[in-house]
Amino acid sequence: MRRTKGISSILGTVIVLAITIALGALLYAYANGMFSNLTQNVNVGAQAQIIVNPSSGESYLQFSLTNNGNIQVIIYNITIRGAGNASSLGYASNSISIQLNPGQSYQNIIPITSSSLSVQAGNYYTVIFLGKTSTGKPFSIVLNVLASETE
Repeated sequence: MRRTKGISSILGTVIVLAITIALGALLYAYANGMFSNLTQNVNVGAQAQIIVNPSSGESYLQFSLTNNGNIQVIIYNITIRGAGNASSLGYASNSISIQLNPGQSYQNIIPITSSSLSVQAGNYYTVIFLGKTSTGKPFSIVLNVLASETE
């Protein structure tokens, strides 16, 4: 009677070594961030301040944006909504084009010019940044901002 064995010990050792090397390579690639680009992380930090000049009545939005994610984002609109009930809400909207690469920051001061929004120091206003990723997915950032006078 002839006995049949499985695979030879040499072939078994070669297969175990190949699997070990492949798993080691995957672990190395993962540790070096090879797979981090497979997920798109949108993380934009925003700060805003509304400044009112009491002598001239002019108002400005001072803001800064920082892209802490791993994908380029484009901010295309900034809207400021006034305080009060729904029927008396005034708003100002500015179309802009700000492209932020990962790790990049942007700061600016823009005048608030709108006949439907009267900005007064001491009131809260909602500032909305509308944007999209480089792949076209929309996102928004909403901040509640207290308007203050210049010194």
